[in-house]
Amino acid sequence: MIGIICGGGDYPRLVSQACIEKNLEFCLIMLEGFCSRNGWPEVANISVGIGEIGRAIDFLHQRKVKKIIFAGMVKRPNFYGLMLDSKGRSWLLKLGKAILAGDDALLRAVSNLALQEGFETVSGTSLVEDIFFPPGIYSQRKPTEADRKNIDIGLSAATELGISDVGQSVAVWNGEIIGKEDVHGTNALLEKCGKGYCGGVLVKIAKPQQDERLDLPTIGVETIDILHKNGFAGIAIEAERCIALNKKEIIAKANELNIFVMAVKPRCLKVFLIAGEASGDYLGGKLMETIGKIFNGRVEFSGIGGQCMGKAGLKKLFSIDELSIIGIWEVVGKVFRLKKLITDAVQKIIDYQPNVVVTIDSSGFTHRIAKKIKKISRKIPIVHYVAPPVWAWRRWRAKSMPKFIDKLMTLFPFEPAYFEKYGLKSVFVGHPIAEDVDFNRPHRSRLQNFLSSSCKIKKKDNYKIITLLPGSRKSEIALHLPLLEEFTKLMIRKYKNVKFIIPTVENLEKKINDMTHNWLQKPIVATTKAQKVLSYYVSDVAVAASGSVTLELARVGLPFVTIYKTSSITYLIVKLLINIKNVCLVNLLNKKNIVPELLQKDCTAENIFNCVEKILDPNESEKQKESFKKVMKILQEDQEQAARETILTALSHPFP
Repeated sequence: MIGIICGGGDYPRLVSQACIEKNLEFCLIMLEGFCSRNGWPEVANISVGIGEIGRAIDFLHQRKVKKIIFAGMVKRPNFYGLMLDSKGRSWLLKLGKAILAGDDALLRAVSNLALQEGFETVSGTSLVEDIFFPPGIYSQRKPTEADRKNIDIGLSAATELGISDVGQSVAVWNGEIIGKEDVHGTNALLEKCGKGYCGGVLVKIAKPQQDERLDLPTIGVETIDILHKNGFAGIAIEAERCIALNKKEIIAKANELNIFVMAVKPRCLKVFLIAGEASGDYLGGKLMETIGKIFNGRVEFSGIGGQCMGKAGLKKLFSIDELSIIGIWEVVGKVFRLKKLITDAVQKIIDYQPNVVVTIDSSGFTHRIAKKIKKISRKIPIVHYVAPPVWAWRRWRAKSMPKFIDKLMTLFPFEPAYFEKYGLKSVFVGHPIAEDVDFNRPHRSRLQNFLSSSCKIKKKDNYKIITLLPGSRKSEIALHLPLLEEFTKLMIRKYKNVKFIIPTVENLEKKINDMTHNWLQKPIVATTKAQKVLSYYVSDVAVAASGSVTLELARVGLPFVTIYKTSSITYLIVKLLINIKNVCLVNLLNKKNIVPELLQKDCTAENIFNCVEKILDPNESEKQKESFKKVMKILQEDQEQAARETILTALSHPFP
């Protein structure tokens, strides 16, 4: 049994008729104030106010409805004056922030609440045949060259409007946007524009992130009448994603009134991304996944990245393996190779003509590329993801960045202020780690299987398991692994049953295996993200090189010690320039020294051993775990915001 939630217009009737033709059992919930009760088939039905959720749910349960269809236009109610039953009041509280968001977000939240009540939301368009226009021109009147330019402008503007979850339509005249749809709908937009813009074009497309089960743009004969009344030349709708109520009548009316009707496919978004190291590759992969989800797959990615970005669909110019260096002294030996990589990357970008370039962290490399791009073309928008730590050292960089960066997306809430005072639009987008479900605690059976198969431990009770994270750069590994080897010897001497795990990435597996081959106890090397997460959850403590990996440990609640060593020359220079006392991100965000920091001369095997011994005390480890919870709350933000900011930047720059 299907339950059809009926709003205004003809669409609910079309869905009902399709159910009859397909011999599907259905019932009707008619929303008062939107749906007329006349002319419906003889099936079970009920008329309810929009706040009478309990009555509607009882009606559906009584008829053993499992699937529901939202059909027809429903205007957003005034929630403050809404008459609610007890279930309606409960839903209103659960909707929370969705009430303040756009229509798409609100409908998704309502659909999720319906699912909790046992009702799966399905699409009415899957039942109604021949309801979309494929790409093409369907009227006798054809769009002129000027009309097509207006359509191109309208497509970008309508996409931007949709990303913001505001509306689906824009009006364009003489190359300018003259109106955008709001909560009052398309007809109100056309009436507002009036006849003052004779020859204008209406562009109506689905929001890129729109859930097609819940809502899609709709046109009918009335749309053509209003276009004609207000002097518009025609309409461009999104092919196969805009409901056309009675296509034959629409075409006939368009021909009668000399209005063009065109169905178009919005162009694919082209994004060029550049990440210089593993942490940036992780962020890039998450960003790509979210952009692809919002844009319904109408996006292609090219650029420089690693394993995570490759998995998300990146067409690689070259791998980040070639950028696996750090420090000042370490760069000297590869300066000519880096110059060639930068030159090649810039030329690739110019040839590719992306809608936006996203540079991720690694400012020493990515900013050089951004500067060269801007010298060649100011039109290409550049978004930088992850602010350089000007709050820590080299503060003067904030002043120069507006010259070659159009927008900055920061991971920490205190960072935008450092850049906005120089005119660089900066947005705190949160850190993906705070909401990354991949870092949720695995099922107990998976943990036990990992212990027995990978760690060769039947019972963990008598074992101490330690995760070692020497860093993601080859220079870090070269300096940290010998130190960690000495630390493992001390642990083996003290504890009879101890195991070590080194999570890493595939391209570093051989190097780590080679360097640990002759250790007193060879560590387990884990190369996938899933194995890394399992390693964290079976471990008692971690020893981690300072960096973004420390936020992963905070996310899973694994107590740790921070270490870091670099070349003597690099350390002396950095020490002169640095403005902060702490380097561990957890300590910085907490504004407390919760996690031990062992840097340079203090970074010895004995000191690491002593700190690990202390953390193994339950009282000490609990202090860290409590601080981790605070850090995750600080980093939480709308996890789609980074993707939306990237897309909006691309759409606001008419390139190419």
